[in-house]
Amino acid sequence: MADKPDSGDIKITVSFLKDFQSGVLQKMVTELEASKDLAELQLAANNPTGKRRLLAGAETWEPAKLLMEKYEGKSGTAPTLWTQVDVIQKRLVQLNENISEVLRIADLGEDENIKLSTELNMSQLGEILGTKPPSPPAGNGGNGGTGV
Repeated sequence: MADKPDSGDIKITVSFLKDFQSGVLQKMVTELEASKDLAELQLAANNPTGKRRLLAGAETWEPAKLLMEKYEGKSGTAPTLWTQVDVIQKRLVQLNENISEVLRIADLGEDENIKLSTELNMSQLGEILGTKPPSPPAGNGGNGGTGV
């Protein structure tokens, strides 16, 4: 059914998964892990009480205080955004691990198929090339034809 373009079936090959993992997914995971901006966001979202990361001015100045509360408060932008980014990052890492497991299983299956195929081919070659011991010719009594 996958041969029909409108069948709705999708074929994903092992090589496509390998290319996607190395060319797209791993780059995304690496960029997220190495991002200084995300590290700063995590610090702002998880800061201890009274330790401000956002330098908006003195807390006695009302606009600065409002900005800090909206950014660093429990329901502020930093914690909310960090929670969402953290979920995305964890899902990408899990997807990467899942693809690695699928590739491992596919490689094992491919190795087993190659091994089985090779064994069959060697058996067939043995029959064709006559490497099996020949059966003794009929009628000579098994003495090798010496007449003794």
